[in-house]
Amino acid sequence: MTAVRTSEDTGLPRKAGRNILAAVGAGVCGLLLAVAAGSPAYAGVYATNDITAGHIDIVNIECPSTPTLALTTKIGSGTPVNPVDMHNYAFVYDDVSTAVTWVSTTGTAGYWKIDIGSATQSSAPWVGFSFEGSCPGSGAVWMSAAGANPGDVRLFNSAGSQVLGTSSGTYPLGSGAHTHFEWRFYAASKATTPQIYNLYFGFSASAPLSTQNWLAAKFVIVP
Repeated sequence: MTAVRTSEDTGLPRKAGRNILAAVGAGVCGLLLAVAAGSPAYAGVYATNDITAGHIDIVNIECPSTPTLALTTKIGSGTPVNPVDMHNYAFVYDDVSTAVTWVSTTGTAGYWKIDIGSATQSSAPWVGFSFEGSCPGSGAVWMSAAGANPGDVRLFNSAGSQVLGTSSGTYPLGSGAHTHFEWRFYAASKATTPQIYNLYFGFSASAPLSTQNWLAAKFVIVP
């Protein structure tokens, strides 16, 4: 069973969906920000750069020189972001978007589900993992909670199976792989105020990493 895979980075679309008010160039990556109609202007609310839509490879493995690997984050078609700079970015999901759905479970508990399809990127961050194919190698991605969070975060593939969670397992990632997921952000109840999930991502492989082998990332759900 495999998750959705793409052959190349498609970048951010310039034509947004009906919920999109504007697209604005921002950040060192020259990325485009999409702001949902009726929602606050996110830029600078949660971080220096609040990413509200587009193609994101949160774990992006590059090969600056064989056999060295580099862990970065790829935002749209821009220059990859070094892990040490990720504190300047927040990935923001507004449940006005058709890509974001609250799913009830037991009682009032549930989770926000982010669609796995590529159409998600027009109205919400479409987040996955990528390892460019210019050098051989493989490793494992891990994800864990950073401090207090509203609940667990879990990743599912297109077959509906969980492949990674903040408290379970690792995800294999080899040269040439490019994978996107359905994301589920769990909470004790559906909140009426923004919920911030602070996560760590790391990549472990036999080849040395040219930068730190983990990064901190912030995901925000706006009810």
